[in-house]
Amino acid sequence: MSGRAALLGGLLLAGLSAMAPAASHELAGTSWQLLAIQSMDDAQGTTRVHEPGRFTLEFGRDGRAALRLDCNRGSGTYQVQAAADGSSGTLSFGPIAATRAMCPPPHLDERIARDLAHVRSYLLKDGRLYLSLLADGGIYEWAPLAPLSGAAARQDSERIVRPVQFGKGSNSTVIGARIVGRQYIDYELRAGAGQRMTVSLEGSNGATYFNLLPPAAHDAAMAIGEQIGNRFDGLLPDDGVYTVRVFLYRAAARRNEVSDFTLAIGVTGTPLRPVPAATDAVLPGTRHHARTTTPCEPLYSQARSCEALVVRRGFDGTATVVLRWDGDRQRRILFVRGEPKAADTPQAMSCTRNERGWRVSFNGEEHFEIPEPLVYGG
Repeated sequence: MSGRAALLGGLLLAGLSAMAPAASHELAGTSWQLLAIQSMDDAQGTTRVHEPGRFTLEFGRDGRAALRLDCNRGSGTYQVQAAADGSSGTLSFGPIAATRAMCPPPHLDERIARDLAHVRSYLLKDGRLYLSLLADGGIYEWAPLAPLSGAAARQDSERIVRPVQFGKGSNSTVIGARIVGRQYIDYELRAGAGQRMTVSLEGSNGATYFNLLPPAAHDAAMAIGEQIGNRFDGLLPDDGVYTVRVFLYRAAARRNEVSDFTLAIGVTGTPLRPVPAATDAVLPGTRHHARTTTPCEPLYSQARSCEALVVRRGFDGTATVVLRWDGDRQRRILFVRGEPKAADTPQAMSCTRNERGWRVSFNGEEHFEIPEPLVYGG
């Protein structure tokens, strides 16, 4: 039996178990982001979601569900009959009322809204939520939403902030600590573009993970420990305070589980300093040397023009390019001698040269046109 078939069998069996009262189920008050859609058809396989935070599901305590469906929003009722252990049971959704904006391909919003009507059971396993569709229609795999970040996180009483400082003559440190339940710890350290950061995490609880957030990030991580075996080794695209966030997945946090962990952080290399304003004038009140607009195709957005800013770090094509769209969304790309080398996203980066500059893509689905004069000046 395939892994997908075995999981589906477990979900269906859960629906036949002795049921507890609906008020005791574990889903109420939880929020999830979509990781993958598993098809029972081996030819179709698994559809991975590259930006899980664009597709979210929140189970309200009042029996209503709230959804983010890419560029749309939706809501509807849900009903749960939980098994005795609370980790599985039957689940059904009422009609979903959703906005109808035309999201860019691959139009997963339409597929998800349609499939929710066919959900019949659920399973909580290893910190994940699995929703099974009727008649072997497939399985939706969800992960808990990451802890809050930015201003909202600073108001969260469960957030612990710890500055990271290396000992004299050292470029690394090893930290031992404990988190309990909903606690999460933000380890903050300042680093510069072009430096290399390493992060590794070992926890006594298998639900212990880290996210690496770039400077001034709202909710988008540039590295997700769960996807890379809790190991990161990469160049930094910009200057500022980076945050290594250590947390327990929500299911473990809700059970008030404990994790004793060891976190190793290192930063090596010499930062690529910005060209001083006396040599290359900056825009008034900013750190940027130039600004323009450029064609772009951000994932899960209808924007086709982005604001492009640059912090030049030489006149040899070394610079940090900042792309902005939809108000607060952005992408930072580090160029070194005319080649893109790092970015603030976990997605794979590729680049093609053209007569105007570069076309930088992420996972072949998100694209940005970078004009050559922006990077080199002149």
